[in-house]
Amino acid sequence: MSGVDQIDLAAEARDWVYRLAQGGPDEPEALAACEAWRARSPAHDAAFNDAWDAWHLIGETEVALAPDWRAELAAMQRQPAPRRWWRGASSRPAARMAVRAGVPLALAASLAALLLVPEGLLTAPDLTVTTRIGENRVVALADGSRLTVGAGSNVDVRLGKDRREVVLDRGQAFFEVAHDPARPFYVIAGRAEIRVTGTRFDVRRVGDDVQVSVLDGRVEVRRRGLFAPVLPAPRPDRVLTAGEQSALVPAREAAFEPERPARVTPGEWRSGRLYFADATLGEIVADANRYSAVKLVLGDPALADLRMTTSFRAGDVAGLLGNVQAALELDSRAQGDGTIVIARR
Repeated sequence: MSGVDQIDLAAEARDWVYRLAQGGPDEPEALAACEAWRARSPAHDAAFNDAWDAWHLIGETEVALAPDWRAELAAMQRQPAPRRWWRGASSRPAARMAVRAGVPLALAASLAALLLVPEGLLTAPDLTVTTRIGENRVVALADGSRLTVGAGSNVDVRLGKDRREVVLDRGQAFFEVAHDPARPFYVIAGRAEIRVTGTRFDVRRVGDDVQVSVLDGRVEVRRRGLFAPVLPAPRPDRVLTAGEQSALVPAREAAFEPERPARVTPGEWRSGRLYFADATLGEIVADANRYSAVKLVLGDPALADLRMTTSFRAGDVAGLLGNVQAALELDSRAQGDGTIVIARR
C-alpha cells in the first residue's frame, strides 16, 4: 500500500469514527456498514482501531478543550488506559460511546495529528547532529554512549533521567550504548522503535524504510503505533541478537520482517567503504547519494528492486557504476545538470 493510500485509508477511518460518535449504537445501519468496511481487509480494521483510540482518548481527557495542546498531551499520558466499547465483531453488545459531545471534530482531528508526533519531538533536543554529504561524525554522549552518524544524516538526542532517546530523521547511525538498565535507550526512526539497555547496533533509514543490524548485545524492535506517546508500548515485533538484522517497510509490512543473519558486518561503513550483500539497487543508490555530490537516479522505478552484491569506496561513483554495469547489465548517462541516470541498455 502506498503512502497516499495509507493517508486516504486513515481519513476514511476517521470519517467512520466521527459518524459513529454522533449516533453510536443508536444507528444500527451505520454500525453494520462500518463493520462491513472494517471486514474488507486487516488494513481497514487496523485503521479504524487507530482512529477509534485517538477519538476515545480525546473524549475521556479532562483537558480536551484546553488551549495548550502540549499540556493536553502531558495530561493524556497520565490518564489510565482508555476503555473501548468497540473491540470486536458486531455480534458483541455495544454500550453507548463515552465521547464528550462538546469536543469539536476539528479539535479531535488536530489532537489526533499531534499524537502522531514521536514523543521526544514534544521537547527540545539536548543535541542535534546534522552531517553533510560525504561526512561521517563521531559523537560522545554525556551518558557514556557513542554515536557514529553517517553522511547526509540527522539525529536529535535527548537524555532524560528515565529514558535516553535518539530520533533518526534520515540517514544512518551506528550506536555504542552505555549499559544502564534503569534508563533504557530508544532509537526512533519513522514508524520504527528500537529499545536497548546497552549494546552496539546500526540503524539505517531510507525514506520510511528502516533496517536494524546488531553487532553485539540484544535489541528489541517494534513498529510504533500511531499513538505511541499515549498508549502503552506493545510487545516487540522482533528481538535481535548479535549478527542478526531485520527491516521495517511500512508500505509493505505491518511489522518488522523476521530476523535473519546480517548480510554485512553492522557498522562496517565506518571504515569508509560501503558493503552490500544481496541488496536492492534502490538501497545502494540511496546510500551512495549520501556520500557524493554527483547524484544517481534510476531511469525506471522498477530498477530499484534489482538485487546485487557489491562494495565500493564511499563517494566513488565511477566504481559503483562499473559494478552496476557488470552485475546488472545496465547503462548510465550523465545529464546536463550533472545527474547520472542508470537505465536499461
